[in-house]
Amino acid sequence: MITALEKKIHNAVLEKNGVIVKTAADDYLKWLPLVLAGVADVFGMRTRTSWKRQVLMVAGTEAIRYLVADNLKKLTKERRPFPYTGKHSFPSGHTCTAFANAELMHMELKDSSPALSYAGYLTATAVAAIRIAKSRHWSKDVLAGAVIGILSAKLVYFLFDRVSKEKKPVKQMRRQESTAAEESLQATGFIHSS
Repeated sequence: MITALEKKIHNAVLEKNGVIVKTAADDYLKWLPLVLAGVADVFGMRTRTSWKRQVLMVAGTEAIRYLVADNLKKLTKERRPFPYTGKHSFPSGHTCTAFANAELMHMELKDSSPALSYAGYLTATAVAAIRIAKSRHWSKDVLAGAVIGILSAKLVYFLFDRVSKEKKPVKQMRRQESTAAEESLQATGFIHSS
């Protein structure tokens, strides 16, 4: 349901611009945080995970984001702002993708470059603003998209971290066994320490 505040925002955008913004920038900007995180990794900036794991993180995040956002579009059947037709406005898929990618960038770079890690949110916010200015979405659509995108990325990191922590004790146990075996071999004189 469209609120009075959303109608005021929509009308203010139309009155200020006099015309609906026509640009494809939002189609490309939503991917910029991923590109920046990848470039940072290529140029040797320390990231939280390897590029292979980053690919899995992106795939997992996109799967969750798509599952949630696209099903919500089908369930809510929210109409787009005038003059567009269609009942798939809520939530904004572009904004959802942009904020998911911004969160992925933040999670990867927050330890090595905190300031740069937040840059993705600037592009994501720009995508949200463009979606409103293009009269493709109501303000609640982009807000919901931002929340879904961020939570999708956070969920994927949580799940990956949980799986990794469950596997760590086995690796640590193997290391301890290996170290104990090496120490006993050194004690018996079979190998020499270097």
